[in-house]
Amino acid sequence: MLRVIITFLVAAGIIYLSYLASKYIGKGVNMNQRSRYMRVIDQIVVGQDRSIAIVQIGIKYVLVGIASGQVNILSEIQDEDLVQINAPDKTMSELSNFKDTLEKWKTIGKRGK
Repeated sequence: MLRVIITFLVAAGIIYLSYLASKYIGKGVNMNQRSRYMRVIDQIVVGQDRSIAIVQIGIKYVLVGIASGQVNILSEIQDEDLVQINAPDKTMSELSNFKDTLEKWKTIGKRGK
């Protein structure tokens, strides 16, 4: 019985240490990707190994085409041309939480019987 408890504690310790390592390694990778002068505002995949991205460089916005092995500047975008397309209709406070959604689905299931 003592062996089982020790094995469980060792396994839990390994899982916890793995969590900590992945957390700090993930932060390190993210820090290397940060730039002081530019950032990707949005990106969409348009085909296999092809995407389009809006990149902010200083105060300018540039539309960039990305394909395997090459990056091309498609056009410069003015700040007033950027309009959020997929804007949510509701704020996060107006959205129902998981419990409410689950209750709704329970009542739908009961009506179907």
